Amino acid sequence: MQPVVPFQLIAKLGACQIGGVWSAVDENEHSLVVAVLDAGVAGEPRWRDAFAATTNAIAQSASAGPTYVGADFSAATPWVAYPQELLPTAERTFLALGMSYAPVVAHADDPPTAERHVQPDAAPTPRPTDRPLTTAEQTPPARLGRTLPPTDPPSPSDSPPHPPAEPLPLRPPPRAGRWALPAIGLIVGLLAGGGLVLLVDPGTDPPRPPAAASASPLPPPAPTSAPLSPGLEPPVAGRWPAGWVRFTPADRIHTVTGMDGVSFPVRLPPRWRCTLVERADGLSRHRCGGPSDSGEELGGELVVRECPAPCDGPRQTAMRTAEEAWGLQWVHCGPTCAYAETSSLTVDGARRYGLVVVAYWRSGDGDIDQQVVLRMTAPVTNANLLRRVANYLRDVLLF
Repeated sequence: MQPVVPFQLIAKLGACQIGGVWSAVDENEHSLVVAVLDAGVAGEPRWRDAFAATTNAIAQSASAGPTYVGADFSAATPWVAYPQELLPTAERTFLALGMSYAPVVAHADDPPTAERHVQPDAAPTPRPTDRPLTTAEQTPPARLGRTLPPTDPPSPSDSPPHPPAEPLPLRPPPRAGRWALPAIGLIVGLLAGGGLVLLVDPGTDPPRPPAAASASPLPPPAPTSAPLSPGLEPPVAGRWPAGWVRFTPADRIHTVTGMDGVSFPVRLPPRWRCTLVERADGLSRHRCGGPSDSGEELGGELVVRECPAPCDGPRQTAMRTAEEAWGLQWVHCGPTCAYAETSSLTVDGARRYGLVVVAYWRSGDGDIDQQVVLRMTAPVTNANLLRRVANYLRDVLLF
């Protein structure tokens, strides 16, 4: 089934787990390419917002200003349209979200797919857009000034198999323990900035996109699925906190090596343990923590994930926006690092400290290719234990 967009769709050029890219023409016969989020996935507002945030991040990274000519993130099938020569940019929307995007192989005997779909509220005269759009805005396609030549279909020999055209049903969310995912069941009180309170629906994890069929029993790597309360973008200017304490030779610590999917040793407080909770090709998620001296639980998640090339600013931003951050403001702590912390989390009626760090690092001598996420909570009096772990990761990974 074709998505509903205000253009004449010509052919599907590529697909992934959550959407695809189509060739199209507008009412003035200008050639376009349109990235469209599948309706089944768009029913989840957090995926819709992630799609919009990724589009805006890519647009803001362009030196000449926004590159798309129209978008509607509030449509039943959210879309963003580009001039036809910017097909790689349209594809990048899904690649930056960590999806397994693949071109569609064209066959000579394929029937034509062009079909006219016009939204009732589409304006008759398109207007150009001069800035990234918000979720609530709609911008019809702008005039391009000339008809662009058609794009040659991808070579079958260069095209990997593409996922099914129809989206698979989303997996029912797993349930987690009380401190396995600190965002579950939290009431986040941000006392600064006007007393904003974010209520988080307890007992549910956000859905994941359907995975493409694979010969491997492991699903393809992807960022964490749409968060319940993502961090506030963009990060404010800052630096790594100089006052955060570090492990010292006098501290009682133990070092864990050989963790599945983790290529570096992990230094932890005494009585802490790490348990593998998710493993995929390019993804390793561990639950790390233990009891405090008073017997309260502390800890959370340590995630190591491949950052697909190019692991540049827009991709890092897109992956960060997919991380749970309890609605806190991200703070830059380096060129490839952002963090957020608060002492105002409420878990089971108790006030707790929360820390989340997202950083990118090199696994070898080449370009940056890995993401690490530390997301943990503790009693407020034990905040320095989490800061020690964060400082250790920064020292060993050099982010």
